Amino acid sequence: MTALYLHGLPGSGAELALAGRAMAVLDRDAPSFAQLALRLPEGPLHLVGFSLGAACALRLAALAPEKVARLTLISAAAPLEMGDFLPRMAGAPVFRMAQGAARMAALTSVQSALARVSPGLFLKLLMRGTDASDAALFRRETALLRQIMQYGLGPGQAAYLREITAYVRPWARHVAHVGCPVTLHHGSEDRWTPPAMAEALAAALPHAELIRHAGLGHYATLHRVLSRGMDSKPARPFEGP
Repeated sequence: MTALYLHGLPGSGAELALAGRAMAVLDRDAPSFAQLALRLPEGPLHLVGFSLGAACALRLAALAPEKVARLTLISAAAPLEMGDFLPRMAGAPVFRMAQGAARMAALTSVQSALARVSPGLFLKLLMRGTDASDAALFRRETALLRQIMQYGLGPGQAAYLREITAYVRPWARHVAHVGCPVTLHHGSEDRWTPPAMAEALAAALPHAELIRHAGLGHYATLHRVLSRGMDSKPARPFEGP
């Protein structure tokens, strides 16, 4: 089975380097999810999605069930209409802006300039409200996270704009068409995608397993899952990323 990684947004395939993991990265440079599904390689495929990459993976599994045989979703972003999530999301202002394409394009231009000219300040703003595990990971991997964000808001900006504006529109209907096995990994301290999102997805998906990671945030859960193996389950409480 071929594994393909779908990174977060803004983000890049360099997220895999947070845990020294090697995996093919899905190129999401397509004008629509339908066209991206058509461009998927022949299956069976194991899609590994992080954050908004998990939302994309769910759509692709619904659109191309003959190719997608398995999903692993880490810190998954669920459809907003599946619960009252937005007030608990650290990125709520961005998602509200994304409801207007012109406003989101303007915001992304500002974010891109800030990430390029003052990456240190951009990361400090990004870290606002993060939990202890994510804050520790950000401090340790500052250079790599700068690289990830600069790519996501630079060469990867078109995919970011396209997918985030699609994300804030209703799309829960796609979830019901995902028939493959799904493993959800979610941290109890996630401030970007609240744990209630993973719980809602686990309840809606017919073949889903939810693995909870106590004491971990958004990126710290990604680090834990990639470094220990995507089928591993937490053996003890969090002691550091």
